[in-house]
Amino acid sequence: MTEQDAVEYIRNEWTAREQPGADHFAAMAALMRTHQLMIAELDRLLKGYNLSRTAFLLMATLLISRDHTRPLGQLSKHLLVHPTTVTLVIDQLEARELVVRRPHPSDRRTVLAALTEEGLRVVTKAAQELGAANFGLPGVTDSMAQRLTGVLGQVRGKLGDT
Repeated sequence: MTEQDAVEYIRNEWTAREQPGADHFAAMAALMRTHQLMIAELDRLLKGYNLSRTAFLLMATLLISRDHTRPLGQLSKHLLVHPTTVTLVIDQLEARELVVRRPHPSDRRTVLAALTEEGLRVVTKAAQELGAANFGLPGVTDSMAQRLTGVLGQVRGKLGDT
């Protein structure tokens, strides 16, 4: 007897019990299961760098920003986390000398976060390792990743993510 896919099992049982929205319930379950599996792999890989996912994503955001610098408020909006979370993560990264805070050159109310040379080295090395592991999606081809990104982009659009 072949083991049934967990999401298909959920969909079938949900339908059998005449619950509403079986396809959407299955989509939610599939997305959540995928997320859990992916973050477990990311956490495993980032452990060697002593980085949380939020710290890595914050540093990755700085990596792709002009001059490896971004205002703290923009980091909060970009990462979809509370400003307090950004402050705490910046504190941790600053203690490790991976990130520094700087005043904004023209707006004294704005504080910038910037990667240090060591931060640049660490995030680049971590990104290379995560990239080699398909960012927590082992076995997913480039083509599958592109299709997944497209479908999730459509879903995010329906949810108001711009």
